[in-house]
Amino acid sequence: MGGSSANIAMATGCTACVAMITKDEIICANSGDSRCVLSRKGSAIEMSEDHKPDNAGERSRIQSAGGFVEEGRVKGVLSLSRALGDLEYKMSSHLPEEKQMITCVPEMRKQARKDDDEFLIIACDGIWDCLTSQQ
Repeated sequence: MGGSSANIAMATGCTACVAMITKDEIICANSGDSRCVLSRKGSAIEMSEDHKPDNAGERSRIQSAGGFVEEGRVKGVLSLSRALGDLEYKMSSHLPEEKQMITCVPEMRKQARKDDDEFLIIACDGIWDCLTSQQ
């Protein structure tokens, strides 16, 4: 495999997209480019946003932390703007975690449950790169 455990930990990461369904609402927390979609009466309701470096708010945070976006990637390398891990992008000791170049802080969305809710899909970018939320 090569490389120390510390080096591997610095350079690896993953996304997290989770949903909690209560009797009254659906709550989604997302960090990364996985996506959660609710189907209601045949229509897709996006319960999360894909955290990509080209998004204006994400780009602003990346640049404020000393990074840059090149060809849709942080520092020309990483294709998402929020993640668990990827510690090499979280090394600014003077910045809180939510202002780091890459942050793990999730975006939260809620929807009240309705009788015509059909199903919920949580999938990684490998699916969403090929299909729209409505498909």
